[in-house]
Order: sequence, then structure tokens, then C-alpha cells
Amino acid sequence: MKKQLIAVMFAFALSLVINAGQTFAQSQAFRVTVPFDFSANNKTLPKGTYIVNPATDNRLMWRVEGTDDQAPGTLVVARLSTAEEPGNLRMTFRRYGERYFLIGFKTTSYDVELPMSGSEKDLRRSAGINFAKLITLETK
Repeated sequence: MKKQLIAVMFAFALSLVINAGQTFAQSQAFRVTVPFDFSANNKTLPKGTYIVNPATDNRLMWRVEGTDDQAPGTLVVARLSTAEEPGNLRMTFRRYGERYFLIGFKTTSYDVELPMSGSEKDLRRSAGINFAKLITLETK
């Protein structure tokens, strides 16, 4: 009887730990509507509504998923730092003419920076561009 009680208590404690991790990951997710096509991880994504959430526990990889069938998702590798100040959730893009590249976003706890993609580097090199306009979309 004592062994069964210990086993049940262990299973309960383990489920609490697993659920806490899942709840924290879900709390980092946010939804944003992007009014233009953009590139992320060398993949062009159409304008639409996207959900951004961590794909791994260490938050070095994030998932950018479209909310409808026409907007597929992608995984992005990121550099992560703790958000220094609370503020609105946001996504930031670099704009070259009519082309937009996702460069980072801010969650409730983290500032997430994406490395420059190969397609963005190619565009800068071929067009001789050194400067891009920054576009920030805030969400609630």
C-alpha cells in the first residue's frame, strides 16, 4: 500500500512539472496579423495571421505558423535575451522596397533576434543595399 501511494504521488508530481512547462511555453505564444508577404528562414510567407511560439524548451527555435491553410509556417533559429522592459508583443521586419524580412520579435519574457537569412544577404549584395527600413507590428 505504501509503495502504491508513493507511486501515485510521484506520478502526480511529474504531471504537475510537465503541465507547468507546457503552460509556460503557451504563455510565450502570441498572434499577429502581418499585412504583407515576408521572408523568414529563407521561406516566403504570405500576408495573414500568424501564431508565434517556442518550438523547443530552450527557446532557441521558434515556430511561425499561419492560422489558415494558405499560410504555411516555418521554424526559425534565434538568439534569445531576457526582455529588459515589459511592453507590447511585437514582430520586427527589415524592408527593402517591397520585400520584407522577419528579423525578430518580442514576447512577454524575451527579446528574440533572428540571424540574417541567406536570401536577405543575397538581395543586399546584388542590389548594393546597406540600409533597410525597420517595420514593427505590435499586437496585444
